[in-house]
Amino acid sequence: MKILGIGPHPDDLEFGCGGTLQKMAAKGHKIHMLVMTQGSVGGDPRARMAEQQKAAALLNARLYWGGFEDTGVTLTRELIRSVEKHIEAVKPDLVFVNHAADTHQDHRSVAQAAETAARYTKNLLFYEVPTTMDFNPGVFVDIGPVMTRKVSLLKCHRSQVYKTRVKNLSIIESAKAAAMFRGYQDRVKYAEGFVPRRLLLDHLLDCGK
Repeated sequence: MKILGIGPHPDDLEFGCGGTLQKMAAKGHKIHMLVMTQGSVGGDPRARMAEQQKAAALLNARLYWGGFEDTGVTLTRELIRSVEKHIEAVKPDLVFVNHAADTHQDHRSVAQAAETAARYTKNLLFYEVPTTMDFNPGVFVDIGPVMTRKVSLLKCHRSQVYKTRVKNLSIIESAKAAAMFRGYQDRVKYAEGFVPRRLLLDHLLDCGK
């Protein structure tokens, strides 16, 4: 399969669906990552781009940049068209994007744009990040076997590891806690949860043959 993961900022994809992407990459599926901003508000954009490139390399993923301004992403025709162009180029079997209910304005805009742009894509799943609200997943992926790989992906973003806004809490600890909570919901130790907009199981089974 061809998988397209869409993230508003560097490290969003790794937190929300890094374990799932790792499992898919290991099975030979082609991973594409579209990151809409360079994360310049959260740090040096050159450093953050290099960190994202390192994470993409671990997944053997093709990385694309949206080129939008961090904290300035608004739901416009330009944003929707940017996502559409990447969907047209990749022709993904499955699209991941962050959940639209979020305290960060960039996240809300990117999710809404992706939902519109992916309206003809058969499989669209929303993932969670630390600023996600009202998230009630009904689809889970057991990431226990690749939890250490997910941590390695997050560690690529070394400039962000302790930028959780919570004293003495690292993004690694936060990701593990979230994975354990979602795992408990699905009766495994570690999981990533997703809210499906569309999930065609027959299509996924056919692609796995």
